[in-house]
Amino acid sequence: MRKTECHPTYAVEDLDFANLPISGDTLVFGHEIMLADNFDAPLDESDVSRFMLSPYPFKLNFAVAMLCTRGAIRVRLNLIEYELQKDDVLVVLPGSIGECLSFSEDYRTAIMIYPQGHLSEGFDTALSIAFRNFINRHPLIHLTPEEMEEALTLYQLMRNKMRQPATLLTREALECCQKLLCLNGYQWYAAHSKETEGKERTDRKHFIFNRFITLVRQHYTTERKISFYADKMCLTPKYLSIAIHEASGRYAGEWIKDYVILEAKALLRSRKYTAQQVGDLLNFPNASFFGKYFKAATGCTPKAYMRE
Repeated sequence: MRKTECHPTYAVEDLDFANLPISGDTLVFGHEIMLADNFDAPLDESDVSRFMLSPYPFKLNFAVAMLCTRGAIRVRLNLIEYELQKDDVLVVLPGSIGECLSFSEDYRTAIMIYPQGHLSEGFDTALSIAFRNFINRHPLIHLTPEEMEEALTLYQLMRNKMRQPATLLTREALECCQKLLCLNGYQWYAAHSKETEGKERTDRKHFIFNRFITLVRQHYTTERKISFYADKMCLTPKYLSIAIHEASGRYAGEWIKDYVILEAKALLRSRKYTAQQVGDLLNFPNASFFGKYFKAATGCTPKAYMRE
């Protein structure tokens, strides 16, 4: 898996299912699934300028599975960069903050989008939770050519079914294909989790880093103290911060701050809340404290940021 840690300084805005570009190669079934690919033609220039090379990351309110069949694409997902190449799969869960950084001219991909975020409905709950936890830590995995071929076959079956006139059984047919994809995903998860978790446990610093990031994503809207995460991991705050720095080149407090600021920017940019309400949503004691925290990280006040 190819990934590097980074420190973005951009704004964030919500990306909803209704905002996604629709082209001749895009198929939509109700508010349940969207399929799109660029196998037959390069990406549309307007789509590229608006979504693929936007100056702002997006907070996705849906689940996405990307199957790369040729070329390469670099994306930033939840503050970490990934590069997809041939036979790579990237799964993004709702609430993730993503951004496309670059892609090659020969980049080809199939994309499956689920507005409700349901990737594993109807399966064993414990397995589904384990699967989602693994995706949170390792959204990118590499498939064998045979595994990718089978995934693309199921993708094409769904496209063919969605092109046909809808019947009472269309939804059931799509759900069968989707369930088979999920079962394949569980098999990929089982294989890659053994390999990945084994490597992580032999590299304690990276194991700590991945565990820490998982906890931060769960609690950053309410917990900003390193001591909270250190207690959760049965470590001292000093040891945790040093281990995170050695694994990523940045200290634990910086990672926590980045997640808080990205969320704050997303809320402010949505224009749905006042600066004080954003501070409340992020559990700051008062608007003044939130304003100082935000300005120290970005160089401007929350209200000034909203005016921009």
